[in-house]
Amino acid sequence: MAEVESARGARSGEVAQAEHRRPQSAREAILEAAARNIARQGIQGLRVEQVAEDAGVSTALLYYHFESRAGLVAAAFEYASEQAPSTALRLEDDTRSGYEAVRQSLLAELDEDPAVRDYSIVWGDVSASAVFEAELRPLLRSITGSWRDAVAGAIERGIRDGSIRADLDVDATAELLIVLVDGFCMRWLSGSLELERARALLEKAIAALLEP
Repeated sequence: MAEVESARGARSGEVAQAEHRRPQSAREAILEAAARNIARQGIQGLRVEQVAEDAGVSTALLYYHFESRAGLVAAAFEYASEQAPSTALRLEDDTRSGYEAVRQSLLAELDEDPAVRDYSIVWGDVSASAVFEAELRPLLRSITGSWRDAVAGAIERGIRDGSIRADLDVDATAELLIVLVDGFCMRWLSGSLELERARALLEKAIAALLEP
């Protein structure tokens, strides 16, 4: 009898663990679906019902995780920014020189990889929408600030290891670099500049700004 109760307890524990994991996996599926939909149709074309269907969840569960359509858009933007190649600059065990870390991470933002392209489109669309939708601006400012800080940290590391010139205004240089990446991404995604040309110009700008 004790063995039966023990088995039942074990099964109950497994179910409880599965139920505990399910919301997190469902939330991520929703965020991935929302980012894909924004990349395909833009924020204006985003339909909550379509996101729920693509994520394989009910609209009720979607609204459980994200109280409103605006909340879903904001969370999808935050999720997309966390998947961007530049997040590698936050790794504490990065063995690259500061210069190579900045160069490689920023150039990686310009890539035909479908995921990178989708996340770049999400970033660009939310940035453009914030011109007219003031509620998006605090989150955009916060995430852009985190990106700038990550680039600034790599620049400081490069100054210490000698791979980056020492006479820079670190914060201003980091801000300039992310503005360049933003601009090149927008021109590439809109078809007004070829990807390879954009990458070549960005690489030249990085070298001109950072090389000792």
